[in-house]
Amino acid sequence: MPVSRERFAQGLTADEFQARMTQNQERYEANIAAAAAIITDDDRRAFGARPLSIVAIAEDWCTDVIHFLPVVVALSREIPSIDLRIFLRDENLDLMDQYLNQGKYRSIPVFVLYDADWNELGHFIERPAAMTEAMARESRRFASENPDLPGINRSYENMPEETRKAVRANSARWRWETMDQWNRLFLDELRAIVEGGARAEAAGE
Repeated sequence: MPVSRERFAQGLTADEFQARMTQNQERYEANIAAAAAIITDDDRRAFGARPLSIVAIAEDWCTDVIHFLPVVVALSREIPSIDLRIFLRDENLDLMDQYLNQGKYRSIPVFVLYDADWNELGHFIERPAAMTEAMARESRRFASENPDLPGINRSYENMPEETRKAVRANSARWRWETMDQWNRLFLDELRAIVEGGARAEAAGE
């Protein structure tokens, strides 16, 4: 069942979530500032045209949360008509299990968007699909250019720890170097959800 208004009010504010963080705080704060810099006037008009409530499901250990939750936090700080509440995944599995990735994975972050009448406009899970594809290409590139790393062509779980460490470092470098590109795509995908809801409302659906 959808998140009720009453349940929504029990979620953490952005400030409360940040105060409870035990890891990745420095990167998280830097990413909020970076996200604020790419929000455009068109974004402000699109997201601020009518009241919008956003449920976020998150945990501070998740790299995708540290990447994409700051974008929504920055939006909510820029646009007064956005109300954001954050639910910790592992404390709210009843919510999480309504938005499983591919119907089986508890992937985070999850963002669920509601209009002023508490109609669900849509939801977003984990990261843009184009980014997932680009990450896979980058992993293949790194493996092909580093054939001497022990076990580089094994699955990540079966690599020696030294190789996993190198793979993680490359993945992190690539992610943060390309962050603005993916933040822009993420914002555009959220906008499509909001604008699709506005069109449906105008059409009387």
